[in-house]
Amino acid sequence: MSRPAATAAWLAIALLLPVGLTVAAGAADKGPVECAIDTNGKDKKVPRFTHLKHAEMPDLGCLKCHHTAKPGETPKRCGACHIKAKQRNPENDARGFKDAFHEQCRKCHKSYKDRPELKKCKCCHGE
Repeated sequence: MSRPAATAAWLAIALLLPVGLTVAAGAADKGPVECAIDTNGKDKKVPRFTHLKHAEMPDLGCLKCHHTAKPGETPKRCGACHIKAKQRNPENDARGFKDAFHEQCRKCHKSYKDRPELKKCKCCHGE
């Protein structure tokens, strides 16, 4: 490789590397790609929750679902407060995760008037 070509290549790397790191950090800031919903083996089939897909929706944002987090704070996972399927958490009186997920998810899914498939149980629970 000629000296001007090598210089241009290094310059391109130096200029584009921060852009790549910023994009990677942005994805990391939105939490995991998927989350497993632990139903203690006692509930309907629940697939892995597509966390990143939901986090990237412009009308959601972290605080819509992680309702106890403060702006700028790293949110806790749902199971930190909602600990049992149908039992309230004695430490903070949070509802069981089944009731919490159903209320939170249904409220949002039902708001999509033009997407009736999002209102069906199988949207989250599968076939």
